[in-house]
Amino acid sequence: MGRLVTETKIEMLLHLLDEDIRHVEVVLTRLDTLRTLLLKRDDKRLESLLEEIRQQADTYAAHEQQRQMLRGGLAAELGCRPNDLTLSKLKGQLSGPHRMALAERQTRLRALIAQLQREHMLTTLLIADCARFNRALRRALFGVLGHGNVTYRPTGATQPQGGASLMSLQL
Repeated sequence: MGRLVTETKIEMLLHLLDEDIRHVEVVLTRLDTLRTLLLKRDDKRLESLLEEIRQQADTYAAHEQQRQMLRGGLAAELGCRPNDLTLSKLKGQLSGPHRMALAERQTRLRALIAQLQREHMLTTLLIADCARFNRALRRALFGVLGHGNVTYRPTGATQPQGGASLMSLQL
C-alpha cells in the first residue's frame, strides 16, 4: 500500500490513542467518585454514576471495534498478524514526527494504566472492607445464627450464644 494510506492510518491511530487516554482519565475520575460516594453512602448519586458507566460502555465498545479494524489494516500493511502488532512494534517501523507522537502517547498510556491498576486495587480493597464491615454489623445486630465464636464459662463449659444478638428474628 502507499505511503499516504499508511500516514492516514497512523493519524487515525493517534486520534484513537488520544481517545483512549481521555477514556482512561474518565475511568480514573469515576473510580475516585465511586470511592467517595461509597464512603458518603450516597445511594442516589451512586446509582446515577453506575447508569452513566453502563451508557458509556456501548460508546467505548464501538471505539474498541474501530481500533481493532485499524489495527488489522496496519498489520496487513506491515505483513504481520493483528495480534502481533503492538505500539512498540509499530513505533519501530516509523520515523520522524509520527514516531515521536506515537512514543508520547504510548508513554502516557503506560502511566495512566499503571495509575488505573493502583486505583482499581484501592477501590477493590475499599469494597472488600465495606463488605467485611457489613457482615460484622449484620452479625452484631442479628446474631451469629449458629456460626461463629464459642464463649466459655470459667469452668471450661461452653456458654450458649442465645441472647447475643441486638435484634430478635423471631416473630
